[in-house]
Amino acid sequence: MTLLSDPEKIRAADDVKELILASGQEAMLLRAVPGERLYGSDDAAFEEVGTFSLEFVETPPEDLNNKIDAVACVLPVQDVRPEDRVQTGADAFRIQTVEEERLFGVITHKVIKLVRLHGS
Repeated sequence: MTLLSDPEKIRAADDVKELILASGQEAMLLRAVPGERLYGSDDAAFEEVGTFSLEFVETPPEDLNNKIDAVACVLPVQDVRPEDRVQTGADAFRIQTVEEERLFGVITHKVIKLVRLHGS
């Protein structure tokens, strides 16, 4: 027995998509230029991949013990990867983790956890 029919799953994913787009927020996605660099090094050159829609929320100071400075929800089709960079306004962040959020078998969105890049 399934709790949601296929049309209900599609509707739920569409509702989350509308919420993300309704936030009116956009950011620039940057990805490391392929090449040789030390493992884990942050000194790679990054190139713009393009702008994308997101719902961006800075993490309250009491949650900073997790070392996460912000969280964003993005559309499930958005190609975001750990170690990519997100530029929003004057702030730059590194994507720490990417997690798909599911509702009874359908991916509704991705949640990315961000770490602020100081001195960028």
